[in-house]
Amino acid sequence: MQLEKESKQSFLYQLPLQKTWVLWLALALACFLLFGDAYAFDNPMALQSTIQTEMNLNNVQFNMLYSIYSAPNIILPFFGGILIDKIGVRVSILIFSSILILGQTIVVIGGYSFSYGTMLAGRCIFGIGSESLNAAQAAIMSQWFQGGQVSLALGLCLSIPKLGSALNSVVSPQIQANHGELGFTFLVGLFIVIFSWGCGLALIYLDKKNEELMIIWRELNPEDGNPEHKEAQPSAQEMSLQIRKSESTESDRSVSLLEEEDDDDEEEEKEEAEAHEAKEEIKLSDLKHLDGSYWILSCIIMLSEALFVPFLDNGNAFFQVKFGFSQQSAGVLLTIPYVFAACVTPFVGIYSDKIRQRSLLIVLTTVIFIITHLCLLLIYCDTACGVSALPLLSLGICYSFYSAILIPSIPLVVKSQMIGTHKHTIIGTAFGLLGVMQNTALALFPLITGSLYNSHLINEEGQVDPFQGYVYQSYFFVGVSCFNFVIAISLYVFDKNGSKKLSRLKAKSK
Repeated sequence: MQLEKESKQSFLYQLPLQKTWVLWLALALACFLLFGDAYAFDNPMALQSTIQTEMNLNNVQFNMLYSIYSAPNIILPFFGGILIDKIGVRVSILIFSSILILGQTIVVIGGYSFSYGTMLAGRCIFGIGSESLNAAQAAIMSQWFQGGQVSLALGLCLSIPKLGSALNSVVSPQIQANHGELGFTFLVGLFIVIFSWGCGLALIYLDKKNEELMIIWRELNPEDGNPEHKEAQPSAQEMSLQIRKSESTESDRSVSLLEEEDDDDEEEEKEEAEAHEAKEEIKLSDLKHLDGSYWILSCIIMLSEALFVPFLDNGNAFFQVKFGFSQQSAGVLLTIPYVFAACVTPFVGIYSDKIRQRSLLIVLTTVIFIITHLCLLLIYCDTACGVSALPLLSLGICYSFYSAILIPSIPLVVKSQMIGTHKHTIIGTAFGLLGVMQNTALALFPLITGSLYNSHLINEEGQVDPFQGYVYQSYFFVGVSCFNFVIAISLYVFDKNGSKKLSRLKAKSK
């Protein structure tokens, strides 16, 4: 009896950190790990008018600050999570968060010296570190959380950093107005990135300590170390696609729900778990296993993100010209889609899983995009007016549907294609190709919209008319929204008359 008591005391003393309240501290640190990333990423958006005026940039040159961020990430998905696997998640966090500091430091130098080329170089380096840090954050959280808790954890890891973008929209214009120094405003962003780097160091320490205690704990509890008893972990690389600017935790939740809806056959569950661990690594030999529904859905996702992010990249100046807001007031207004999407996304995900009609909801998503950009085109105010906030609320809904319905549909359309030896890799290839398509759109669309603005900046009287430039940008977004709707209709018809992967999920055996 005494030995049993001492054994329990020893067990409690050696309890891993992830089985105590420290689990939530680690989650908080992981959330703030990307807070500075989100804040600094949108620095140019909040200061668009100032940057263009002080550095004499046209819209194409300004939008290049975002295109250059996405350009290197067109290539990164071809390498998948190989680097993180090789050097380890803790070293990855340290390296990639340090790259963020380097990139933002170069941007600060460019801001002080008014060097456009220096700023471009900093944004490119920042983008490389940001994408990889997203993957590392997802990887470490998938190790700390298990089962249903991982959806909650990754949900917070996505929503809280987005508040960094919202904070930037409010704070950066105010700092610029008070200090009048572009480099100083970027410097504040650097301090926030350094704060996130410090959170990463703390998380690394906790993870190392937890790993040491977990080894001891598993020696005392051998059954916990048996892989057959472990919960299937979410793919870190799959989740990184959503964390990118990108994207909501509902994809992981949807995979889990899909697994729960299948028959309770042990062999099938084992296959699902193996597929669930697939890396976001592109293998060209797997392309033949991706059917039409995947390619159509990927085009919809690519265009949907291009209808959200590039618009907001120019949102501050757009609302100044179109609706008469100041740079500071426009910054406050642009927090609406970020905050609203963070609040609504979990409920949209739950609802979509209940009605099991994803193909129809995807069509609805494209319809909301059309309504949103039509409102942005047709609504006009001479002075700042509250009605201009309505399209931003609608845009928040669009992003919620994108995050909770479109992204989680990828594992559904490729699941039945996992055959033979390819069952481990097809999901990884699917997400990897999606990442290439998304970053290609995010690199090209800012340049396209910037070119449209520049080409229509001079009106028929030969006068500079920014309003007309943004009107033609809105025409473009409405046109892309309508094209996206047509593609969504084709997906609905294709799925309804075919495998119905998105129209329903298989009922669980009784």
